[in-house]
Amino acid sequence: MNQAPEKNNQISFIKKAGKWAPLVGGAWIVLNIAVPLALLRIPAVQKYLAILSDKLPFDIPGLG
Repeated sequence: MNQAPEKNNQISFIKKAGKWAPLVGGAWIVLNIAVPLALLRIPAVQKYLAILSDKLPFDIPGLG
């Protein structure tokens, strides 16, 4: 009659996500901030953006 309660060996979602959070956050920063800033330092990319801005039918402040 005395049955031991079953232990729940499942890891909660928050604890599981905590292992991956630094990796995902770091990858997000690199892909969305570091890579575009690095690309903007390349002269060929700057020339391409200048040519592209001349072809646009509207004005982008700060570009060109």
